[in-house]
Amino acid sequence: MVKDLLHVGIGVKDLEKSVWFYTEVMGMEEEYRTHNKGEKISQIVGVENADIDVCVVKKNRVRIELLDYKNDDAKKHDGHTRQDEPGLIHLAFLVDDVDKEYERIRAFGFEFNAPPMVARENGPKITYFKGPDNVVMEIYQKTS
Repeated sequence: MVKDLLHVGIGVKDLEKSVWFYTEVMGMEEEYRTHNKGEKISQIVGVENADIDVCVVKKNRVRIELLDYKNDDAKKHDGHTRQDEPGLIHLAFLVDDVDKEYERIRAFGFEFNAPPMVARENGPKITYFKGPDNVVMEIYQKTS
């Protein structure tokens, strides 16, 4: 029986840029770093000659594992999934003031799809933007 969700893994092109984004922009904290290489890890992840720098960032009980594969062909694909395709679509972050966070994150140079808005009656106030590696981020404020 599954006990809990441990973390979400995200493949990144530039580990330091991603760590900066998740800690400085999104307010998470770095939990630990590790490096994985060798036959066993290659078998586990299903990637020949896997060579991976890893950093786990956290906020409360949520953990994101950032994986920077050093393999030559690992950075060829951007891995972006459209919002209307199956698979992991976005990460949502709960905030107290979505308008304030929208302005703060825009100051870092990130572009949003639209300003924060309530899309349905009694719904949350939300907005979306792309973070590093085309990972879509949702900023979410409860309205009631």
